Amino acid sequence: MSPADLKCPVVNEMDIVDMFTRLIFDPESKLDDTEALIIELLGQVDSSLVAAPRRDISEYLRSMEVDEMIRVVKTLKPLMEQHTRVFTSKSSPKHPSLSH
Repeated sequence: MSPADLKCPVVNEMDIVDMFTRLIFDPESKLDDTEALIIELLGQVDSSLVAAPRRDISEYLRSMEVDEMIRVVKTLKPLMEQHTRVFTSKSSPKHPSLSH
């Protein structure tokens, strides 16, 4: 499989907010891999959410004030970008001239 065939999670702040909104109203909604990663990274923002049931995460999101949600989204965005860089660097073949 070439690196072009791999799907890297690229999200913007509205994607994160949309996913949060969906979880608030439907905690059992099906998540794709990128959305599941957002939930996983949310545990880095608040350690009480590590391995928390989705209902608890939904209640956590529901109880947030707008400025708090903005802060969390702004914290998650660079975490997602960092994960994308790591994912891309691990999946890209090494340049032959650099392997000496």
